[in-house]
Amino acid sequence: MKNFRNTLLALTLGACASIASAHGSLDGETLLIEYGIDFGSGFTALSSRTVTVGSGLEVSGWSLSSTKDIRWDIDFSGGDIALTYVGNDDFMNVGTFAMQGFRVSNVPLEIEDVAVTNTTYVPNVHGNLIEGFDPATALSFTASTVSVNLNESMYHHHAMTGMGDPVRDAIKLHLHLAPAVPEPEAWAMTAAGLLGVMGVMGIGALRQRRRG
Repeated sequence: MKNFRNTLLALTLGACASIASAHGSLDGETLLIEYGIDFGSGFTALSSRTVTVGSGLEVSGWSLSSTKDIRWDIDFSGGDIALTYVGNDDFMNVGTFAMQGFRVSNVPLEIEDVAVTNTTYVPNVHGNLIEGFDPATALSFTASTVSVNLNESMYHHHAMTGMGDPVRDAIKLHLHLAPAVPEPEAWAMTAAGLLGVMGVMGIGALRQRRRG
């Protein structure tokens, strides 16, 4: 009986811990994505998309130039964001603006940290971190917003002397999100489990007293 009670108690406490420590997810959330510039006095959106995070590609071939084929795919999954350059023209940003890039906002769960995940270079495989992007200066966030600054980034379909690498075409991020507030049903199940443990323990104690 003692082992049984201990097992039930451990399972119930484990359920409580998982509810408290589980990280949030963007799945099912509606987000605002903007592409814009900042001359130094504030961000100005030039184009925007409102998306609901699901199982597919949220933004496909987003065109950001009227004269060149500058396009990006943006994909969300859980706490991950993948920005992939899919245009046919080369581009090179040279820091003309304080900020030129993407901003993801209206994130409903508190953003505790953001990290670039494609930092290891894999030769001849697409998905490596785009050239010129330095997470220390080009990546920033608030509790509900992530900004990706491309003002020093570049992409070339054909390698040039000292620059240009066609497989460095992506920025992959992981958002460490604060836990979502548990649904009432989750807390109800946990409470029921605790009551069950308490009931079993109470019955066991009563039987022991009667035997004594």
